[in-house]
Amino acid sequence: MSLINLEDNDAVIASKTETIEVLEDQSNVQNEVNNTTDNTIEKLPQTGTSIGEEEIQDLRETIHLKEYVNMPEKIGNDKVIGKLEIPKIKIEKYILEKTNEKSLKKSVTKICGPNINQTGNFCIAGHNYQNTFGKLTKLESGDIIKLTDTYNRTVSYRVYDIQKVIPTNTNCLLQETNGEREVTLVTCTLGATKRVIVKAVEIYD
Repeated sequence: MSLINLEDNDAVIASKTETIEVLEDQSNVQNEVNNTTDNTIEKLPQTGTSIGEEEIQDLRETIHLKEYVNMPEKIGNDKVIGKLEIPKIKIEKYILEKTNEKSLKKSVTKICGPNINQTGNFCIAGHNYQNTFGKLTKLESGDIIKLTDTYNRTVSYRVYDIQKVIPTNTNCLLQETNGEREVTLVTCTLGATKRVIVKAVEIYD
């Protein structure tokens, strides 16, 4: 799991973002930004655990980026937390923060898991409509799934398992990933007698 929760430090990030915007008019902006970022990291609350390199890099990138430049903040009243792309079946959907009857009618939704593109099992639900998850059974091992967060950072995942299970089998939602970033897509079969499960793991360069 993530060693640091960036959401708990929104106030720190917002403050440093404003600082960076002021420094952009100065000739030594890059050095100042780097120093500001490092100072921010040093001043984060001590939780008794070390800060991983992945979390430090995410914090540095977030300070420099603007959120929701390439996607809406909401669809109706539902918050958008990212975008899902499955090139093989030509699916592009915004991911909504919460799963309920109303949100599922609008798009795909997060069931459970970490923040998007963080260590753990990010689980997404969608109806089996043709323009949503109705074509998941056409996917094969090796196919690509892409997740983009609200700062427009994209991570690619490779499908490694596709199966059908009974509705009471929720093993696909477990969060033990041996330190990997994974994605699980969940939909139902016609008649809702089973669930179609597609699992994918991050592709490393």
